[in-house]
Amino acid sequence: MDGEATLDTPAPDAASARAATGKGRVGIIDVGSNSIRLVVYERKSRAPLPVFNEKVMCGLARGLDATGRLNPDGVAMALANIDRFHTLAHNMKVESLDLLATAAVRDAADGADFMHALASRPGIQAHVVSGHDEARYSGYGVICGIPEAAGVMGDLGGGSLELVALNGGCLGSSTTLPIGPLRLMSSGKSDPSRVVLEAIESVRWLREETGETFYAVGGAWRSFARLHMEQAGYPLHIIHHYEIAAEEARAVARLIAVQSARSLEKMPGVSRRRVDTLPLACLALDRLLAVLRPRSVVFSAFGLREGFYYSRLGEAERTRHPLIAFAEEQGAGWRRFDLDPSEIFDWLTPVFAGENETERVLRTAACHLSDISWDDHPDYRAEQAYVRVLHLPAPGMSHRERAVLAMTLAYRYKSDPRAAMLDTALRLADGRGRTFARRLGACLRLAYNLSGGAPGLLTQVRLRRLERELHLIVPSTAYGSLGDVTARRLENAADAFDLKPVIVTGV
Repeated sequence: MDGEATLDTPAPDAASARAATGKGRVGIIDVGSNSIRLVVYERKSRAPLPVFNEKVMCGLARGLDATGRLNPDGVAMALANIDRFHTLAHNMKVESLDLLATAAVRDAADGADFMHALASRPGIQAHVVSGHDEARYSGYGVICGIPEAAGVMGDLGGGSLELVALNGGCLGSSTTLPIGPLRLMSSGKSDPSRVVLEAIESVRWLREETGETFYAVGGAWRSFARLHMEQAGYPLHIIHHYEIAAEEARAVARLIAVQSARSLEKMPGVSRRRVDTLPLACLALDRLLAVLRPRSVVFSAFGLREGFYYSRLGEAERTRHPLIAFAEEQGAGWRRFDLDPSEIFDWLTPVFAGENETERVLRTAACHLSDISWDDHPDYRAEQAYVRVLHLPAPGMSHRERAVLAMTLAYRYKSDPRAAMLDTALRLADGRGRTFARRLGACLRLAYNLSGGAPGLLTQVRLRRLERELHLIVPSTAYGSLGDVTARRLENAADAFDLKPVIVTGV
């Protein structure tokens, strides 16, 4: 896209109308300037779950600025691997397979020839993505994974940089710049660094989006995040929603921008395939942060592919929270009982009055995931639940929230899990989060004891939080059947709230 544009919510089309939540697998082949990738998702859903993900480095844009044409060797490699991806998708019973060709193909003089070659391959819906749509899809990709995103997204590919303003699930001003590192390195220009700096300085609307968050998308910036994780000794190696203070990110980016390929090869966390392009990527990051002056940089593993996927969902599906959608869909497969998670959620609501919106989302997700480790050995259920939840491929939660949810499930299975076992989560969560996790986990543990996993029983008892006491209100006819285990679990729950446990008989 030349210049700047304002992006609006896409009008419903036939593809969007067909894309309500379904059971069939969907596949996307992303033909980028440096690589091609096949991602297959389990189903059309607000929480895209990849079941297959493979990348091949083809370098289609190598030499593009100098020749105006795609790299011939890259074309041959890309077409051969697209054939392979098509066969794989067919064998996986993928119901729809879309191919998205971006900057390299749309800008090359022989891009139409490349697309014509794809037209002879039935079963693939091939699209040349305009600069406007590439920015739009990348912006929607961030919203797909981080629904509260507000600030500016930058998606740095091998051939171009897309910039989009984000605000509460909506897209604002956007720009596409032809300054992908691979493209610049093979352009023959004497000073690609100056090209990067001048291009970013030319985007006027960036100065109107200062002081919020910068969302970094793209392989080169993910490589930067991995390097920072290694250098910082960060305990959780999950790129999505990894956050760095802006000034710290600038300092590290400036350092890497002046390193040689040989120096970068010695740094832990840097892929050898990125050592040539990483300095230019870091130069672009430093310049963007200088202009935007954001509070922090958040890295998103969701980008173009997820944004295309998201744009094809129906409106009702797009409004769902991605973490709740993931927990509902995956939790259903882990449950052994007929007890509906909504019954647990409603039963706990009076006790968690005053929770904020983030805590409400986490409580909802925890209710859906609360039977996640029923089939593990009893001695290891807490540990297994904690590890699974900490590492879930789920969107819609920060690393802090991920830690809180993981601790919640540990406490759901064990009242006193070892601190060493929870080390990573304890480092990522704050005091309020740790307290919330312990309280919610203890209450879930009590709920399963009282109900035995059967529906309709929790509605016969009530849990109420008073100023000094936690009351379990039970029918007088059921008082004698509660047992010692119920008393202990009520005591653990009350202790988590710093309250005294009291069993009260009602009518």
